[in-house]
Amino acid sequence: MRNKKTLLAVGVFLIFSVMALVGSDVNTSSPKITITPELKEKFPMKPHHEKLAFKCVDCHEGQGDDPENFKAIDDKGCLSCHKTKQFLADRLKFMDALHTNPHNSIHDGPKLYCDECHYEHKKSDNMCLSCHSNDVKLWMRPTP
Repeated sequence: MRNKKTLLAVGVFLIFSVMALVGSDVNTSSPKITITPELKEKFPMKPHHEKLAFKCVDCHEGQGDDPENFKAIDDKGCLSCHKTKQFLADRLKFMDALHTNPHNSIHDGPKLYCDECHYEHKKSDNMCLSCHSNDVKLWMRPTP
């Protein structure tokens, strides 16, 4: 019985020691940003992200607490939720037969940067329309 108590005491001591060491070097609190109507108007979110109750720092992690200074996130940020480019291409695989899969372009495959078409805080842009302005409208809905 005594050995179990000693082992438990040592374990608790080690856990608290590690927590103290980690806690002293790491800031685990997220910046607090008050989402005002003005901020929502200036940086509107896509409806599907807003419905998920995303906060600014969910995507702009480690960028401080001033949305005016936030930088655009890269593909790594998008794919942290949206899995992989190949996963996205495979979701629309049925469009491959007619070479109309926007995530598996006949020109680029699944290699385009997300922000070549998708934007969070402004209207997205269907890059295919820059060359295929007449035919794309027949088979593609607006870019989310």
